[in-house]
Amino acid sequence: MPTISERLLSSAIHIGEMPSGSLLLMANAHYPWFLIVPCGEFVEWIDIPTETQQRMLTDINSLSQFLLHDSALKVGKINIGAIGNIVPQFHLHIVGRHTEDPAWPGPVWGHPEHRDYAGGEMEALVERLTNSVSDFQNAGIR
Repeated sequence: MPTISERLLSSAIHIGEMPSGSLLLMANAHYPWFLIVPCGEFVEWIDIPTETQQRMLTDINSLSQFLLHDSALKVGKINIGAIGNIVPQFHLHIVGRHTEDPAWPGPVWGHPEHRDYAGGEMEALVERLTNSVSDFQNAGIR
């Protein structure tokens, strides 16, 4: 596994690898919220080699399709962002949103409401992801 910022790992779980880098799941069950962390020491999008950027776009599309079509998630909108003001290591957020989520219609960043994944809930999400996204390699939930 590539080096991932401890700050990211304090609020997210490394769940596997995609062609463009490590895939993390934010540890807040209110939102299906993924992070892609490309392999390498990058701070800005423009620092990432073009080939890796293209792989990231493919991975973003795959995750977005999963979020929109997984009937258990009930996602109606996808937010994609690369803010990185607190964690300088480049990482990209892909967040599934719906009108009933606690932060709707505002941003999820900094929203105080948190819900831990219940027993088996995260594993079921990762299993559905594994079955839907062929380029995802489940590294096992840690």
